[in-house]
Amino acid sequence: MERTLKKSFIYSMIFVLIAALGLPTVMAYERAAAGESAVSTIQSGDFKVIGYYSGALFDEPLANLQTDQLTHVIYAFLIPKADGSLIPLEKPDQLRELTAQAHRDGAKVFIALGGWSYQGTPLVSTFETLAASDETRRNLVKNVCAFIQEYQLDGLELDWEHPNSGSIGNYEKLVVDLKKALDKDQKELTAALNGAWSTTAGPEVSKLMTDTCLNSFNFINVMAYDMNNGDHSPLWFANTSIDYWLNRGVPKEKIILGMPLYARPSWKQYRHLAAENPDYAYQDYAATTPSESYYNGLNTLREKTYIAMKKAGGVMLFDVNEDLTDERSVVSMIDDLITRTDHASLNEVNRHITVILNQRELVFNPMEGYGVPFIDANNRMMLPMRKPLETIGAEVTYNAATKTVTALKGGVTVQVTIGESSLLVDGQTIPMDTTAVISDGRTYIPLRAVFTAFGYDIQWHAVSNTAYIATVQSQSMIN
Repeated sequence: MERTLKKSFIYSMIFVLIAALGLPTVMAYERAAAGESAVSTIQSGDFKVIGYYSGALFDEPLANLQTDQLTHVIYAFLIPKADGSLIPLEKPDQLRELTAQAHRDGAKVFIALGGWSYQGTPLVSTFETLAASDETRRNLVKNVCAFIQEYQLDGLELDWEHPNSGSIGNYEKLVVDLKKALDKDQKELTAALNGAWSTTAGPEVSKLMTDTCLNSFNFINVMAYDMNNGDHSPLWFANTSIDYWLNRGVPKEKIILGMPLYARPSWKQYRHLAAENPDYAYQDYAATTPSESYYNGLNTLREKTYIAMKKAGGVMLFDVNEDLTDERSVVSMIDDLITRTDHASLNEVNRHITVILNQRELVFNPMEGYGVPFIDANNRMMLPMRKPLETIGAEVTYNAATKTVTALKGGVTVQVTIGESSLLVDGQTIPMDTTAVISDGRTYIPLRAVFTAFGYDIQWHAVSNTAYIATVQSQSMIN
């Protein structure tokens, strides 16, 4: 709550300053274009940004954890025994230090109970045994609650991977027991659940999850990764995973999209890939050795965050220790996107457009006076004229008398006249399916027609309203 209030105050002061100076925000442009007001707004504190922190697996300094840009940290893992007792943490002082730092920054800290395995042995049989007995369940619940009180934590994440048809009944009993005890202590209960490759027919472990369980969780972290060894967490998998749980009746604000910061089958970390080659931070594939790397680069993670902002309640990073701390930081990218869309209506967020030029985001800041992209009546994307053309190195001029934009780059001359349904490329007429326009005193050009004339390839990801503009060499690295 402290973090929410602190950030809301800062953002409010920024918007007050912008208003005082007469400067429009990105969303104000879009709101004016649609003739709407932001009646229903998105507040930064409503969107959860969760970082899994596997303390025993990494040697990263705790100071690198950006708790001021997270709403939750989930410390992993607390290992149960079959009798309901707990294996002591390897680094108890680390958890205490992390909790103090997070609480100072207004972030909550949960403990993750379980995980896939412990010392190479899967934990599923341990969970099945302890959940099958009333006595061992009571023992586990008592020990977990005592642990949370001792370390002054805010909640528990249940990470039983995974109950089956024979154990789902005992899983539900464990969830109900945990929920009752944690509610008494005013603590929260969450769970790590699977993603889905279909919006209606999820994997068997997800189909088994009962409504009683789902209603008991304060929110669920959807593990939309590890689908396979190659391309294990594609964009479409994130989208269908959210839709599956929405179709199961889980409220959007309780669905948290899990995003990986590691590659398969190489298991290389995002930060290490970027250290090998700076461009790897913006790609989803790297021909690493001895195994190749399929992962999510910064641009795909931005797209997933945007999808979650539209359809879910937040994002979760596994594992936040694998992030960078420079301009390629995933946590900072998420925080920046939240800042830019803070106090926006859901309709405004749905229309927000991201432009990626040669793998780097081309940010349209209204305070620069360039305008922001939009979709016109012909369903074509329109870009403010000057910034994108000058970014690719084109010389841009505008003839006010003829209302003609002329752009020169690499010996190619492109001319676009406002209101005309064609453009000239080195004097040759090329038909367009839309026209350049002047809006709010700014000139907007059709993205695809103009950039194709300069030899760029265009990809449009409708699910995230993201346009990729790239030379052929750069475009081949995308997705």
